[in-house]
Amino acid sequence: MGKNTKRNKKTKQPQQPPQQNGVTASASGTAVEDFEDQQAASSLPRLNGKKRSQLNKLVEELLNLVEKQPANPNEEWKQYEQLQQLLKQIMILEEPLSQAVCPQINDSPDDQTRLAKVEAFSAWAKDGGVHSEGLEIAIFPGYQLGLRATRPLAKDELVLSVPRKLIFSEESNSDCRLFGKMTQATHLNLAYDLVIEKIRGEFSEWRPYIDVLPAKYSTVLYFTTKQMELLRGTAAASLALRQCRVIAKQYAFLYRYAHTMTEPSTGNRSHPGERGLFFTQHGLCYELYRWAVSTVMTRQNLVPSEKQESEDTPKLISALIPYWDMANHRPGKITSFYAAVPRQLECTAQEAVDAGEQFFIYYGDRSNTDLLVHNGFVDDNNLKDYVNIRVGLSLTDALAAKRASILDKLNIRYTAELRVLPAPDFISKELLAFVRVFKMSAEQLDHWCSDLERAGDLLHIDCALETDHETRTWQFLEDRLKLLLAVFNKEMQEADEVKELELKDGQEIEHMLFLYRRLERSILAGALQYAQEHRKV
Repeated sequence: MGKNTKRNKKTKQPQQPPQQNGVTASASGTAVEDFEDQQAASSLPRLNGKKRSQLNKLVEELLNLVEKQPANPNEEWKQYEQLQQLLKQIMILEEPLSQAVCPQINDSPDDQTRLAKVEAFSAWAKDGGVHSEGLEIAIFPGYQLGLRATRPLAKDELVLSVPRKLIFSEESNSDCRLFGKMTQATHLNLAYDLVIEKIRGEFSEWRPYIDVLPAKYSTVLYFTTKQMELLRGTAAASLALRQCRVIAKQYAFLYRYAHTMTEPSTGNRSHPGERGLFFTQHGLCYELYRWAVSTVMTRQNLVPSEKQESEDTPKLISALIPYWDMANHRPGKITSFYAAVPRQLECTAQEAVDAGEQFFIYYGDRSNTDLLVHNGFVDDNNLKDYVNIRVGLSLTDALAAKRASILDKLNIRYTAELRVLPAPDFISKELLAFVRVFKMSAEQLDHWCSDLERAGDLLHIDCALETDHETRTWQFLEDRLKLLLAVFNKEMQEADEVKELELKDGQEIEHMLFLYRRLERSILAGALQYAQEHRKV
């Protein structure tokens, strides 16, 4: 997120932007900013014609690959393998850029390196208006950096506030609104803004914040093919592969926009703004974009836009919130809110914290699948966890229209991903209702369609239905759960347990993946036993 306040302009902006060293100054920026931007970019290497030509070809291959929609999991996996091969070649060619823009990414710094930047960051945050009395940034084993209480903190005590001017959002003073006319996905704008500020380096006002961000992440974008293979057959597999495909497509789109797109009428390259194009041409590389996207995915929060036209329907935009985003996750309740009048993010303690203990916040109700793919960690005490399974009506089913009419009344899509839950619920009411409708006979469908107002009864476990109908319902669930659990057969389960015990330091991603497999298997196994018990009743 970019700072939403402009820098003070010492001189009136001329109607026609001046030319500076052959680069047109942005109409929205100051002459000082443009000069600094040129200085920042002038220190970056430029790829020679041969490498650029090779990159152009690889990016076009990448775009052609990701435009194809896989028809099944096997095709999806083959596409991922091809994608990884192309990205590997691209990153080799782009290595001079990634070394210049993100040297710490390649050097794999440890937490101590980040901690060395904390003093400067904390001073910057304090000068910007962050109030964090009672908290300090520290290293915690298994968490990297986090927030530590320097004194006892009381439950519900206001312990941290971050003013709007220090919240990094897309409502910034840059002109690089690359996605502005193409999508409403504000997190893409946010990632692009972060790319720009990262490339600006020492000339960025956000440098102290960027310096304490992780150099690498444990999101799926950083998985090796061997690591990703551990997710095959799980509920997270398709989501993880799709995430990699989408981000690669975004990068390829950015690259083409900067290097190969031209206006048919004029032959000039189309671009979002001089500053945006300038930096994209000089410093954009997949390594940098992967880092920026992972930063946004793992740390973003939603705040109200200050440029919305109506207060009746507040628009929320993605934002990075310095200092607050150092807090790690623990199950509990959400205690962070944006206060409109003081224009700041305020965070209270969700529980009492003793001096020296880590201060946690709750990231919200999210499954471990979601946490794994988008945040790069798994919560083994996640009370809101679930496993999605895909269900759908057959297009060849002569009774599909009647089934769909009942599902519509229940606000359930006829093709959907519905939840299998941990104990004590096991089967979500939506999944149960879907299968009940799916297994209805023609006569039963006529009965329920004649009185759709009663359709809500199908959501309840004790709905009065014929015994044979309920048997078919629970038999279907049992069979489907057995099929899903086949991925985790006894031999593989035992092998997972052995491999998990053999993991060494530096294999945090593998540890996370084995933990995820164990948690998903536990949910499915519990639901299977539950279905079997109901089928026997």
